[in-house]
Amino acid sequence: MFASSLVVIDFETSGMSPEQGGRITEVAALRIVGDRVTERFVSLVNCGVRIPSFITQLTGITQRMVDRAPPVDEVVPRLLEFIGSDALVAHNASFDEKFLMAEAERNNLVSQHHATICSVKLTRRVIPGLPSYSLGSLARSLDIQFNSQAHRAEADADVTARLMLRLGTELKAKFSMPEVDTAMLVAINRNSAAKFEEVVQKKLQAKPPAKATSRGRVAASSFAKQEPPKLYRHYKGGLYEFVCEAIQESDLTPLVVYKASDGRFWTRPRSVFFEMLEIDGKQVQRFCAVDE
Repeated sequence: MFASSLVVIDFETSGMSPEQGGRITEVAALRIVGDRVTERFVSLVNCGVRIPSFITQLTGITQRMVDRAPPVDEVVPRLLEFIGSDALVAHNASFDEKFLMAEAERNNLVSQHHATICSVKLTRRVIPGLPSYSLGSLARSLDIQFNSQAHRAEADADVTARLMLRLGTELKAKFSMPEVDTAMLVAINRNSAAKFEEVVQKKLQAKPPAKATSRGRVAASSFAKQEPPKLYRHYKGGLYEFVCEAIQESDLTPLVVYKASDGRFWTRPRSVFFEMLEIDGKQVQRFCAVDE
């Protein structure tokens, strides 16, 4: 069904945003390959924070559960390794992606997922006219059963994964396509609902995009080359070729697309790519331009 693997992610958190001190308390990541879920990563997370009583009432996650959970500096690296550079899917993706990026940054890591797809936006375009697009309402409208308590990471991720499979089936049937590629899902997300059919038809008529590898990294032919390449050196070493700037489809974050020496493409928020860091008391740029 899906041409490239997708990772569906869901976080439970102690607050509504990392900027206001919210931290992750539970995570579930499910990999979809083709037309089924093939792998799962699920864990409670101990970030050393107090769990508000309303969060416990909503999710059932208690302070005791979190205090006994694996520490965040163990969970996040394993989570990022699980995701690899597959495309990320979440219901209200900007929420989950912000927490992912914030927790990765706290651990001096960067998520390498190459695209983000919001299942809320996607469902609004593929199945319009439903009374509500909250996950619980969609589950009721589309007869998708929760396998366990809602507002727990694995249960919500599982429903989102089955929602994505339903959307993939709808797209294949409506447009008689053999499979659904990530670039099409991204384009549907990026454009308004009014342009949904136009966007899909253009993608179907266009030259097929290069497929991702088994871990989701984008092949070299996926991006048009710019003029003479600009080289940047990472502060830890290694040369990278600047390809272009782009926009994150879920929340319009400016991105930098760059290529590693092995020919694979990566993205980072522009603010992170050009960020100044303090290393051993000195200010250094995360990626520094290399003079020709």
